[in-house]
Order: sequence, then structure tokens, then C-alpha cells
Amino acid sequence: YQMIRMASTLKGYWPNQLSFRESTAWVMKLLWTLEGASPGRIPELVKDVSSIAEMVRLPGRRERSFPRVVKERPYKYPTARRKNASQA
Repeated sequence: YQMIRMASTLKGYWPNQLSFRESTAWVMKLLWTLEGASPGRIPELVKDVSSIAEMVRLPGRRERSFPRVVKERPYKYPTARRKNASQA
């Protein structure tokens, strides 16, 4: 949920474009700080997590070096053509 809120602060970004590991680390850090925080300060601390979105943004994907293709299915048994070629 926090990743969705963080992504909403960035224009043109989706939650899957944020680092899950870094986002989780920031949320865990927030939970640890909430233990000692006064109740009046909790909304301010939760709002700060949304401002962290810029730091957990993932870099853009690079272009593929090879296009995607469907590979030929390997044969379990040699065909007659392959059999004759191996005997020659």
C-alpha cells in the first residue's frame, strides 16, 4: 500500500517501477521510529515515507540486445534424415 502511495507522488510512475527492497526497508524504518514517537507526530512521519519515493525509483530498462524469438523444439529421437547423416 505504501508503494502505491509513493508512486502516486511521482508523475508517470507505477508501483512496480519502485524498488521493493528499498521501499520495504523504509517502511520497516518507519515502524521502528513509530514505537518511540509521540501520537501527534505519527501523521508527519507517515507523510515522509511518501516523499522517499524519489530515492527508491528504479532506473529505466535498457533495450534488448537480442530480439525475443521462439526457439525450435528439441527432438527427443533422431529423425531419419539425421540418422542417415550420422551414419555417413
